[in-house]
Amino acid sequence: MRRPTRNGLLLIVSLCAAAVGCGPRGSGPGPDIGRAVARGRAAAAGWVEQGREAAGTTAEATIALGYLERLRLGLGSPFRLIDFALHDPRLEASTRRRLGWALLARTLDGEAYRIDAAALDRIGLAGVGARPGVGRYHLELIEGAVSESRDPRGGELAVRLAYALAAAAGDVRREAVTLAAQAAALIVDRELARADAMRLIRVAEATDADPLRLLSTWRAERRFQVGQPPLAPMPLDVEREAMQLAPRLAMAINALAPRLGGGAAAATEAAPTTAPLPGPAAARHMAALADSLNAPPQTAITVAVDVHRYELLDGPGLTDAERGALERFIERARNEERFAAEYALLGARGTRSAAGTLARIALMAAVGLRPFAQEPVWFPGFGGPSTRELEDRFGLAFVRFDRDVPAAWRPFYRRVLVDALADLQRVLPALDLRGLGIHFGESRSKAATLAIHDPRRRTIYLPPATGAGTIAHEVAHDLDWQVALRRYRVRGDYGSDRATRAGLDRDRLAISVRRLSTARLLPPIPGDPAPVAHDRRPAEVFARSIDWFVAVSLARNGRINGYLSSVQDELLTGYGTVTPPDITGEAGRALVSILDEVAPLYPETREWFLRSYGPERAPTAYDLVRRIVEADLSAAPRTVHGTGEDEPAEAAVELSVMSRAAARFDALAAARDRALAAIDDWVCATPGTAYDARVEIARRRLVARVTTARGRGLALRIAEHIAGADGRAWLARKLYGAPWPAADVDSATAALLTELADRVAALDEPEHSRTFA
Repeated sequence: MRRPTRNGLLLIVSLCAAAVGCGPRGSGPGPDIGRAVARGRAAAAGWVEQGREAAGTTAEATIALGYLERLRLGLGSPFRLIDFALHDPRLEASTRRRLGWALLARTLDGEAYRIDAAALDRIGLAGVGARPGVGRYHLELIEGAVSESRDPRGGELAVRLAYALAAAAGDVRREAVTLAAQAAALIVDRELARADAMRLIRVAEATDADPLRLLSTWRAERRFQVGQPPLAPMPLDVEREAMQLAPRLAMAINALAPRLGGGAAAATEAAPTTAPLPGPAAARHMAALADSLNAPPQTAITVAVDVHRYELLDGPGLTDAERGALERFIERARNEERFAAEYALLGARGTRSAAGTLARIALMAAVGLRPFAQEPVWFPGFGGPSTRELEDRFGLAFVRFDRDVPAAWRPFYRRVLVDALADLQRVLPALDLRGLGIHFGESRSKAATLAIHDPRRRTIYLPPATGAGTIAHEVAHDLDWQVALRRYRVRGDYGSDRATRAGLDRDRLAISVRRLSTARLLPPIPGDPAPVAHDRRPAEVFARSIDWFVAVSLARNGRINGYLSSVQDELLTGYGTVTPPDITGEAGRALVSILDEVAPLYPETREWFLRSYGPERAPTAYDLVRRIVEADLSAAPRTVHGTGEDEPAEAAVELSVMSRAAARFDALAAARDRALAAIDDWVCATPGTAYDARVEIARRRLVARVTTARGRGLALRIAEHIAGADGRAWLARKLYGAPWPAADVDSATAALLTELADRVAALDEPEHSRTFA
């Protein structure tokens, strides 16, 4: 059944209110929810109107406007924002309630998580590029896929699969998959939040409760769907529908390029205009009020801004005034309230050359805040556990702060730490932290990292601006440190590094660590100053694996903790560069083997993780796509035969290119066959009562389509190498047909390009025989 539209939702609210008004009450009249929602909507409109006027507004009105702007940008779950607004010590009780209703009304109206389409311009299109305005078309496709799907999560998966297909075919840039996934995630949250708000209202009406009071209870009980971990498993029927939708969506992406005709005009005319809710005067007032509150920085905001720092400041045509405004934004946008204010100031200034970058920053910041949906309310002045309580409860050697960490922030960081370590112990019951030191501040080395575990001092350094989301990773390093001490009797080193460095073939730890990654691991050599690639160091691979384990294990219990880990799912892995277990499941089994020795798990957790991420795991749709798009096609080229001395050099080069192409197509076909074999294994292992032939067919078709898509991308690149833009255009016309424009090539080139087209067509053959036999 389809979900109600926006107008339908409003009608339901009105009908609910009317029904309550006519029915008897057991304990006196309760809140008239329909009227309360209408008053909230009117209050929001009034605050927005005031905020856009040149005249100043009151502090309370400006703070309320700031909450509305954060809702618009998607800076946190709507219910998290409402809960914070209801406890904001700067507001009078009556204003808190009006603001709570205003935020709830705008959530019902779909005014949360609004994405500036300029954020998606970077997705680009083949033949069009990443021109301003292109993002508008991508946003329309993504919003349609999510909002029109029976289950928004199915639409989100369809978007991921479709853009993976499009990227494999070369229709969009490689970064398109992540950008599209970020946009789809926020649109899913918008849809889930609207449904949550309606469910809250219905339950409040049925139980004669105050929705705003009920909201805080539901948050504490983790009952909002929009606050649930994104890693929750997807029903098979929803996955099947996503696999069926994805190819159609990929075709729509492919059709955008000829539709725009490669011209800048069509794209530029479609460029959207989005404006912040506060005007310049209100934005300046917001910034001043945020400064006076002096809330702690938020890593999701800090990272999003810092990642784009140089892109912002190196933009073409920046005036001195614009550069100064951008430098102010970079320096001051450190938490969500300051971000909303400074973002609005830049919007009022109209820094056009940086518009796309700013939109991507807002998108990245909003996505980065998703793991904080279950965060408890805290404001400067609120309390927290004492240092002594922390040290006694977890056996910590000390909890210290840099002198420049404000005293008002310290209860907050102690509360964050106790919640994070308690959640860690939920999934790692044997975790022993006795003797570990925690220091909130920079390390002595001033290392340019989000956080750091110093093995010489056995201290975790958590800088206030960047430490959130790293605690699981850094505690994993301490587990590794403990292994080095217990197993090798050394301090100041990590067991994974030492085991790999020793190269012990019979050492179980060394074998398991090597299986955590398909890449060759490179431990640092004592005395060698040359740095080791971060993603290939055993200690880092181990810590990232633990980070993933913690996130998925908490998600299994409906929990997500953004201070513990920034991981959301297999694609949105956070800012800690976590890599999920490999698709074969070998890394998952290796991680459990290591944990058996260093931090034994509950038996049911161990069995669940192996079922979900070990060798016997059932392949998901995205697993199958990964098997194709991540396959290494750099096979050795075939030997070129039949080229004599009299043969032109150009012909020999073309034959060499075609020989290498043949090897790559063979490697792609082998990856396809391995993916189909994984489906066969799933079918064999699935009980008859749980088997769904429609899911199997959808998965086989998906494998064929992603293989063909990557084959097309490979063929088009080779065609461009052989005959330039005309060669690519000629082959695109042959592969896709009209409306792709035609191009002329000579007969010899046409023969080579036809061979490439035949190679692409051949990739689809095994799928038909397996699916429809």
